[in-house]
Amino acid sequence: MYPFSLRSRRLLGIGVLVLVLSAMCVLPAVAASSASGRIVILYTNDVHGRLEAFKASGADQPAAGMTKLATLVDDIVAKEGKNILILNAGDSIHGTNIVNLFNGKSMIEVMEAVGIQAMAVGNHEFNYGQPVLLERAAEADFPFLSANTVKVDGGQALLPGVVILSVGGVRVGIFGLSPLDTYTSTHPKNVVGLEFVDPIRVASWMVPFLREQEKVDLVIALTHIGYEDDKRLAAAVPGIDVIVGGHSHTRLEKPEKVDGTIIVSAGEYAKDLGRLDITVEDGKVAEFSGELVPVAAGVADNAEVSGIVATYKKELDEKLSVAVGESLVALDGERANVRTRETNLGNLIADMMREAGQADIALTNGGGIRASIDKGPITVGEIFTTLPFDNTLVVLEVSGADIKAALERSVSAYPKELGAFLQVSGLAFEFDPSGAAGERVTAVTVQGAPLDPKKLYKVATNDFMAAGGDGYDMLKGAKVVFSSGELLRDVMANHIKNAGKIAPEVEGRIVVK
Repeated sequence: MYPFSLRSRRLLGIGVLVLVLSAMCVLPAVAASSASGRIVILYTNDVHGRLEAFKASGADQPAAGMTKLATLVDDIVAKEGKNILILNAGDSIHGTNIVNLFNGKSMIEVMEAVGIQAMAVGNHEFNYGQPVLLERAAEADFPFLSANTVKVDGGQALLPGVVILSVGGVRVGIFGLSPLDTYTSTHPKNVVGLEFVDPIRVASWMVPFLREQEKVDLVIALTHIGYEDDKRLAAAVPGIDVIVGGHSHTRLEKPEKVDGTIIVSAGEYAKDLGRLDITVEDGKVAEFSGELVPVAAGVADNAEVSGIVATYKKELDEKLSVAVGESLVALDGERANVRTRETNLGNLIADMMREAGQADIALTNGGGIRASIDKGPITVGEIFTTLPFDNTLVVLEVSGADIKAALERSVSAYPKELGAFLQVSGLAFEFDPSGAAGERVTAVTVQGAPLDPKKLYKVATNDFMAAGGDGYDMLKGAKVVFSSGELLRDVMANHIKNAGKIAPEVEGRIVVK
């Protein structure tokens, strides 16, 4: 247990800064003077619940995962001693069955065993709702940091914004930043009553505070705002020594430097352990080097972490091992595919939603599909991995004009990956990516007939999108015809069970001109 009530807290009465720093974690510090020393920063981001090794697409052997990554961390700690700082840049405590079904507890235990000293709060840390997030934060023996997440009522910080640590004789100030798109990249109900303040504004307050008042030697922004925003942050706010970033799943093989700030990011799913070596002289970064250490198949599983995982698996396996049906083909749920194109798994999920909701059309965001399913028997566990979010089936009454607007939103970032990219059923559409934003969709048919802008259609979707999630504001005010309360993964399990055997195909529902 690491309750914040046992830590030193400070209220800063300097105007709006109190909104984002109403809780501050301060660990034993060295004297407030310019120091010298060497620090090894180990970092992860966007782990998304990957506790165990797994087979990546096309791989022969399982690799990655926290059980193996912990072994690499232990080896480095054994060589480097106490000048180690271990950080996580968010989106870790949600994403797989063994994590989701325990509301993130299993991942917290593993992160503690690995030695994580601070974590940025990512958008998916909110997936269980604010009460559960606060429970996990109170249980963890490391702080959850978000300097830019505040309560609208009263303006207090939801969680600590900053922690100050003494590492290798150097006084280190670390502040966390959460993404502005949390409003649309978790269920809107999970962030009711919260405001996400512009990260650049917050950093512009944080850096002088840490430098001038706390007299830190090294300033680290632990961010979950994405690589492009990390670069903007570095350019806009001088005085940040290091940005350890996440959210965009960017894999930077070597540290980058933008306007004097070092930026690092380790990709996703604990496939790599990031390492950044820094030499500080008189309170300034004199030298740095870094790399990504692959969490390869040949890395041994860590005994302590494996023991934690085994305890949770024992409870889990019984529930998830039951097969509900069989697929005669491999079902494509790869991240890059469901966020840019039609896939057979996307079609299956959209079809089962349309059927269950007795709707004309089904629309579901590709970002809600999190894994592929191999050819052969389909278990409850595979369905949970594919649809890990607690989203339910909703049927709305939506005008053809708003359906067209939703399709425009879907293809707005193409060819870039977008979680809002739609998998569809009951309609087909063409789009021209060279067109202006909002004018890319060139043709839409509903069950063979042209989409009528004035007609009202019954649209099956998930409650995340129905509430405006992923930027689908055009659905937010639609009349709710049916709110099932049934989880999409349960709808999918029932659909496959009733079908027995399935073989969905890519049918040309989405065509790029």
